[in-house]
Amino acid sequence: MNRFRLPRRLPQIHNPLLRQEFPWLVSEVVLLLILFNANPPELWFWLVVLVVVLLYRIERWWSARPVS
Repeated sequence: MNRFRLPRRLPQIHNPLLRQEFPWLVSEVVLLLILFNANPPELWFWLVVLVVVLLYRIERWWSARPVS
């Protein structure tokens, strides 16, 4: 009856850094999609949300870099 088989589970991400960053990347893509579809009154709100998330990520990356 069902000709198309869906995989039983999603493939595992083996790289620990990518596994750690994957939820952030997904949330940023979702915010971009919301931003592209936003009406003018809410456009600024979602733009500010995206900028805050990106600034937070840059600050975390900057503080986590190795110090020589």
